[in-house]
Amino acid sequence: MNQEVNKLFNKVLVNSLSTQQVNYLGGLVDRNFNLNKEGGFSESIPIPRQTAAQILLDRFGDSDEDIVRLFTILLDNDGKRFYNRKLALWGRDEFIALLKKNKWNYDEDLNRFFIDPFYEREINFLRKIRLLDLRKDINVKEIISEIESVSKTMGIQDLEWRVTLRLYDIDPQSGELIRKIIALLLTRQNLQVFSSNIFVCLKELIINASKANYKVLFDKHVTKKKGISMDSNYKEFLEMFRDEIDENGNSNLLELAKKENRYITITFQSTRESIDAWVSNNQKMTPIEKKRLYQKLMPSESPESDSFYNNDSDDLFEGAGMGINLVLKILHNYSKDPHPLKIVFFPETLKIGFQLLRINLLEKLAERIS
Repeated sequence: MNQEVNKLFNKVLVNSLSTQQVNYLGGLVDRNFNLNKEGGFSESIPIPRQTAAQILLDRFGDSDEDIVRLFTILLDNDGKRFYNRKLALWGRDEFIALLKKNKWNYDEDLNRFFIDPFYEREINFLRKIRLLDLRKDINVKEIISEIESVSKTMGIQDLEWRVTLRLYDIDPQSGELIRKIIALLLTRQNLQVFSSNIFVCLKELIINASKANYKVLFDKHVTKKKGISMDSNYKEFLEMFRDEIDENGNSNLLELAKKENRYITITFQSTRESIDAWVSNNQKMTPIEKKRLYQKLMPSESPESDSFYNNDSDDLFEGAGMGINLVLKILHNYSKDPHPLKIVFFPETLKIGFQLLRINLLEKLAERIS
């Protein structure tokens, strides 16, 4: 449901109808509807218009289609007696304009709204891929093909959309899918020139998140058996971890991640104002790496006296926040936020990501053209 449509229609109801008329409108949709019963009030308790409108929307406003149906009833009765008084529909033209913005076409002759079936198919496709679990065997190529088709016709600047991906690690196929999702969010405003750099940022965050999972698994299944742990022997642990990567890549660690279901989650959020991308994993960081990462993101707040955590010359620490400097360099070019890369630490997980305002990207695009 489009929240902007829901919010404005709520105002239409409050400013157009009395409580009795709201009850009457509900009865036209479902003859068994009773405002007091629906809201849990006794029949003797008067219900304010604002509360009545919300009860009606909670009952009949689950989707844009449901709201359009209610509004059409009001349009049919505008200027006519509606229950106990003439209906004076407030905000008629404003709400019609908002529906048009969201691809609902109003036919004045029929006094009805119609949505483009092709646009509706595209919206339904985007709803279908709100959660893509790449831990399972799904047809990624088919999804990529659908995304390419949708991105050619949709006005992304009008799109409110969210999609979540779950995977163990990035590979060529999932990487291509992520590229296509980023392009989907950018193409309609001709911002696709920024796709590659945004993908680089996200890829670095994904690599870091998967490495964090791998380190915990390597600690649990390999180094602890040899008397070395992440918490007490970090340098020795990191040397062994790097040796594993150099010799076997991520093949052994990936199998452990699958066995223990250590996955990462990528979330994309598109609004008219911004594009958000977040990466999280179901594994907490060690205090050493947590402090190192925070120092990279917020250097002005890090204790200068703590040489153990601020010693950039020791490359054994590069595992904590590797690639973050590159991400920051790119994001600073697209964002006016002095700290464009955000991180939240939870007891058993962390979330790291960024928000890019479309207006800032459009300004950067104008600079390129000029």
